Amino acid sequence: MIKVLFIITPFFDIKSHLTGELKSRTPIFTVPYGVLSLAAFVKAHAKHEVQVKIIDLNVKAYQLCKNTDDLELEINKYIADETIQFQPDVVGISALFNTSYPYLHHISETIKKVRRDAILVVGGGLATNLYSEILSSIPYIDAACYGEGEIPLCQLLDSENRIKYLKSSPAWVTRDSLNEGNVIEGLFVQDLDQIPFFDYTLINLNDYGGRETDNTTRKSTARNLSIHTSRGCPFKCVFCASGSVHGKKVRFMSVEKVVAEVEQMVNALNLEVLAIDDDHFLSDRERAKKILQRLVDFNIRTEFPNGIAVYALDDEIGWLLKKAGVTTISLAVESGAEFVLKQIINKPLKLEMVKSAVKLLRANDISVHAGFVIGLPGELEEHRDKTMSLILDYGFDWCYFNLAVPVAGSRLYDICKENEYLVNSDFGEYVTMKCNIRTPDIDPEYMEEKAYLMNLEANFVKNYNMAAGNFQKASRYFQNITEKYPDHAFAHYYLAKAFECSGVNEEAIKYNKIQFNNLVDSKKSWRKYAQHFGLI
Repeated sequence: MIKVLFIITPFFDIKSHLTGELKSRTPIFTVPYGVLSLAAFVKAHAKHEVQVKIIDLNVKAYQLCKNTDDLELEINKYIADETIQFQPDVVGISALFNTSYPYLHHISETIKKVRRDAILVVGGGLATNLYSEILSSIPYIDAACYGEGEIPLCQLLDSENRIKYLKSSPAWVTRDSLNEGNVIEGLFVQDLDQIPFFDYTLINLNDYGGRETDNTTRKSTARNLSIHTSRGCPFKCVFCASGSVHGKKVRFMSVEKVVAEVEQMVNALNLEVLAIDDDHFLSDRERAKKILQRLVDFNIRTEFPNGIAVYALDDEIGWLLKKAGVTTISLAVESGAEFVLKQIINKPLKLEMVKSAVKLLRANDISVHAGFVIGLPGELEEHRDKTMSLILDYGFDWCYFNLAVPVAGSRLYDICKENEYLVNSDFGEYVTMKCNIRTPDIDPEYMEEKAYLMNLEANFVKNYNMAAGNFQKASRYFQNITEKYPDHAFAHYYLAKAFECSGVNEEAIKYNKIQFNNLVDSKKSWRKYAQHFGLI
């Protein structure tokens, strides 16, 4: 019997939930798909019996942060207690994002103090792209996994001498292999059907919600689960690091396997919302159509949190999306300026395709969201103006504005590092609402303010559904914001306006106007924004 302990590092913004506007909001944690995949694979394919335990520090940190003044101390104590009780042979730390980096040192130190002989490895996007920094600064970690972890972990568990194996495998990076200049190469599961159905008893499903695109119909009790029907992405967008982990070649799960997975989720786990988390679901359109056709029978809602490729949409796919329970699609437009798309992002998208996609999706009664990235080196104010013009012309139901994040492993990170554009070297600060890039054309404080002003203008002041007379639909969006962010003055203002235009809810109109006035009177920032847009 081999015991494997997986520890998932926190990646949600703990500070914002201790203080500030997110203090009253419960974060939404998604089921740890990658770790469950690793667990399922090694339990099925390793030579010896494997026992697995999963500790998700996102869930635990949120539970602890509300009742302690020393969160790090409490987390360390929890890890130590769980490690002593389980006595693992191998400990794998899952570090998906840059924001996980600050946690690696004290987590690994705590583990080694109580279980010195355990093999301690780290995997995920952070390990793949920052293995050199991790191994040079954190002495407790034995190796970093490069790329996907199923096959390398299975080989590690099967090896007679694990330390020797780590030093010799191209998929594992150690201090010795770095010093010797060994070739580093990922080992990918080519046939995704080889990954068995997950053992969801390893986690408490009630701890997890979902990041539904359709926020207007979200039920807090709805069972939301993810599936990756493919891995890999052939595109080379400047801010994306996904290809460094999963490669450029797209690998697939068979249609029958996808259907079997969903069927088990529905029958055994009461699935209500299926999140297809592929980077490029429509890379094989005929396969995608077959999957959508089969999903119709399950009577569930289907979501695409990562969006879908605009260029691959056609009338048949639009109709199938609707039949498969898709109510909202988010399009990764990124910019309304052709120059930014082609010369900076390197995104194969023509803007006229976006307008056609919006029309096609609306014809199938599917709401259309759009995501945009601003603050990229080389982007100018005129490009951001073009983005806003496109938004007002095309009419999205909701827009998301993210500041460019120099994620390790992306070309953007390399560009910023080479040109000394990085404002902060603390990876814990690399989040989409904070600008960490400074160039002659990018002032971080201005960009943060600009992103928020664009958000207020697109989603509230010039909201598409309000302009189109879809007041009930607009009110659902505004109401969702007031529930998530009770102190959002603009949400209260425009919710009252939507109710007024609908001619209903006099009490609600009065209540939201009072909330708006109170917030504007009590908070300088809301007063400033209200004056900027002429609301007062």
